[in-house]
Amino acid sequence: MHDVAVIIVGLNARDFIRQCLESLQRADWRNFSYEIIYVDNASTDGTVEMVAERFPGVSQIRNSENLGFCKAANQGAGEADSRYYFFLNDDTIVLDSAIALLVELLDKDPAIRVAGSRLLYPDRSEQWSGRRFPTLLNAFFGRRSLLHRWFPDAAPVARYLFKRELQGREPFRVDWVSAAAMLVRREVFAAVGGFAEDYYYWHEPIICDRIRERGYEIRLHPGSKIIHFEGNGSGVRPYRVQRFHIIDFHRGAYRCYCEHYHLGRFSPLRLAAAVGLATRALLLLVVLRIQHSRGSC
Repeated sequence: MHDVAVIIVGLNARDFIRQCLESLQRADWRNFSYEIIYVDNASTDGTVEMVAERFPGVSQIRNSENLGFCKAANQGAGEADSRYYFFLNDDTIVLDSAIALLVELLDKDPAIRVAGSRLLYPDRSEQWSGRRFPTLLNAFFGRRSLLHRWFPDAAPVARYLFKRELQGREPFRVDWVSAAAMLVRREVFAAVGGFAEDYYYWHEPIICDRIRERGYEIRLHPGSKIIHFEGNGSGVRPYRVQRFHIIDFHRGAYRCYCEHYHLGRFSPLRLAAAVGLATRALLLLVVLRIQHSRGSC
């Protein structure tokens, strides 16, 4: 059995996957053994051929259709023979000993069942990859909100995104971490049934929430750094795909909010969340439509 299975899901992102796999070869593994499993969701850009030719040691699962991230990631985990699963986005570059640091962290403390890396944009600015579970306030003070841009140091923003904690060096507790760079113990992943396959967005808070409910910890390691070309993997997104992403994001946010806070069918908070998220989604769809109309002129 290996120490780590790196599981990558990809779709029409050949160049990103190539540089991701190259970075794994350059990484400092600190004598930990590893395997790499690439799950392809029906790429048509020659990705599977490139991986077979340039990275023959990488195991491949080739799907005939796009199964989405969760189903494909669960497929990869099902084929892995390792103590830990490290889920890694295809549009990433692993820096130095980023993965080894997470393995060492979990090896030292059995109470920690999930650890995340610090995701950075190519210019090394923060992506805020460890967060608290969102409240209604975070619909306005979210990571990409206008209020975050205008008031980046406001208390609700700093608390939600753990901004102060990221300035230190020690791993710290979070509610959830991004699956773009997430290390999970094999046994706990199986115990919660893997990623929830009925989710597209918000699968990370859901799996972390289910793990935390069992009494285990989630940590983010500020020293484990990975570059993430966020939104650039899996090919170009046409209008219909962008529309799907907006709708599914808000639908997932509603379901996740209700599950986390155990909201009953007639809970006033459930109704407030539905109205707020539907309004937000509608506004974003209007903006998208306007942008699309201008672009097609």
